Amino acid sequence: MSQAETSLTIARGALASMLRLMGWFCVNALVALGGLIVAAYTLGGFSMTGTMRQLANLSDRYVAADLSRQSQFNGLLLGSLVIFFAATCFFRRQSAIRVLYEGD
Repeated sequence: MSQAETSLTIARGALASMLRLMGWFCVNALVALGGLIVAAYTLGGFSMTGTMRQLANLSDRYVAADLSRQSQFNGLLLGSLVIFFAATCFFRRQSAIRVLYEGD
Protein backbone atom coordinates (compact mmCIF):
# COMPACT_ATOMS: atom_id res chain seq x y z
CA MET A 1 0.00 0.00 0.00
CA SER A 2 1.40 3.36 -0.99
CA GLN A 3 1.77 6.43 1.19
CA ALA A 4 -1.17 8.17 -0.55
CA GLU A 5 -3.47 5.17 -0.07
CA THR A 6 -2.52 4.94 3.61
CA SER A 7 -3.17 8.65 4.11
CA LEU A 8 -6.51 8.37 2.32
CA THR A 9 -7.53 5.39 4.47
CA ILE A 10 -6.61 7.26 7.66
CA ALA A 11 -8.52 10.35 6.49
CA ARG A 12 -11.61 8.27 5.67
CA GLY A 13 -11.50 6.60 9.06
CA ALA A 14 -11.14 9.94 10.83
CA LEU A 15 -14.05 11.43 8.89
CA ALA A 16 -16.24 8.41 9.63
CA SER A 17 -15.40 8.64 13.33
CA MET A 18 -16.16 12.37 13.37
CA LEU A 19 -19.54 11.77 11.73
CA ARG A 20 -20.39 9.07 14.27
CA LEU A 21 -19.31 11.32 17.13
CA MET A 22 -21.33 14.23 15.74
CA GLY A 23 -24.35 11.93 15.56
CA TRP A 24 -23.73 10.93 19.17
CA PHE A 25 -23.70 14.60 20.25
CA CYS A 26 -26.87 15.34 18.26
CA VAL A 27 -28.72 12.41 19.85
CA ASN A 28 -27.62 13.61 23.30
CA ALA A 29 -28.82 17.14 22.54
CA LEU A 30 -32.21 15.87 21.36
CA VAL A 31 -32.57 13.71 24.47
CA ALA A 32 -31.74 16.73 26.66
CA LEU A 33 -34.39 18.82 24.88
CA GLY A 34 -36.82 15.96 25.31
CA GLY A 35 -36.06 15.93 29.02
CA LEU A 36 -37.00 19.59 29.26
CA ILE A 37 -40.20 18.94 27.33
CA VAL A 38 -41.10 16.09 29.69
CA ALA A 39 -40.44 18.41 32.64
CA ALA A 40 -42.82 21.00 31.15
CA TYR A 41 -45.38 18.26 30.49
CA THR A 42 -45.06 17.16 34.12
CA LEU A 43 -45.71 20.71 35.34
CA GLY A 44 -48.87 20.72 33.26
CA GLY A 45 -50.26 17.71 35.10
CA PHE A 46 -49.50 15.29 32.25
CA SER A 47 -52.08 16.89 29.97
CA MET A 48 -51.54 18.99 26.89
CA THR A 49 -54.09 21.56 28.07
CA GLY A 50 -52.38 21.95 31.43
CA THR A 51 -48.99 22.23 29.78
CA MET A 52 -50.18 24.94 27.41
CA ARG A 53 -51.74 26.85 30.32
CA GLN A 54 -48.48 26.67 32.26
CA LEU A 55 -46.49 27.82 29.23
CA ALA A 56 -48.92 30.70 28.62
CA ASN A 57 -48.60 31.73 32.27
CA LEU A 58 -44.82 31.50 32.02
CA SER A 59 -44.69 33.58 28.85
CA ASP A 60 -46.90 36.30 30.35
CA ARG A 61 -44.70 36.51 33.42
CA TYR A 62 -41.48 36.37 31.38
CA VAL A 63 -42.50 39.30 29.18
CA ALA A 64 -43.61 41.36 32.19
CA ALA A 65 -40.38 40.71 34.13
CA ASP A 66 -37.42 43.07 34.11
CA LEU A 67 -34.14 42.18 32.40
CA SER A 68 -32.43 40.85 35.53
CA ARG A 69 -35.28 38.39 36.19
CA GLN A 70 -35.31 37.35 32.54
CA SER A 71 -31.56 36.79 32.74
CA GLN A 72 -32.01 34.64 35.87
CA PHE A 73 -34.63 32.55 34.11
CA ASN A 74 -32.45 32.19 31.02
CA GLY A 75 -29.60 30.99 33.24
CA LEU A 76 -31.88 28.51 34.98
CA LEU A 77 -33.13 27.16 31.67
CA LEU A 78 -29.62 26.92 30.23
CA GLY A 79 -28.34 25.27 33.41
CA SER A 80 -31.14 22.71 33.27
CA LEU A 81 -30.34 21.96 29.65
CA VAL A 82 -26.64 21.52 30.47
CA ILE A 83 -27.47 19.17 33.35
CA PHE A 84 -29.77 17.06 31.15
CA PHE A 85 -27.10 17.02 28.42
CA ALA A 86 -24.32 16.05 30.85
CA ALA A 87 -26.46 13.29 32.36
CA THR A 88 -27.27 11.94 28.90
CA CYS A 89 -23.58 12.03 27.92
CA PHE A 90 -22.67 10.21 31.12
CA PHE A 91 -25.18 7.43 30.59
CA ARG A 92 -24.30 7.06 26.90
CA ARG A 93 -20.52 7.24 27.38
CA GLN A 94 -19.94 3.62 26.37
CA SER A 95 -21.18 4.25 22.83
CA ALA A 96 -18.86 7.27 22.55
CA ILE A 97 -15.94 5.18 23.72
CA ARG A 98 -16.76 2.60 21.04
CA VAL A 99 -16.79 5.36 18.40
CA LEU A 100 -13.47 6.79 19.54
CA TYR A 101 -11.46 3.62 20.14
CA GLU A 102 -12.85 1.02 17.77
CA GLY A 103 -12.27 1.29 14.07
CA ASP A 104 -13.86 -0.41 11.11
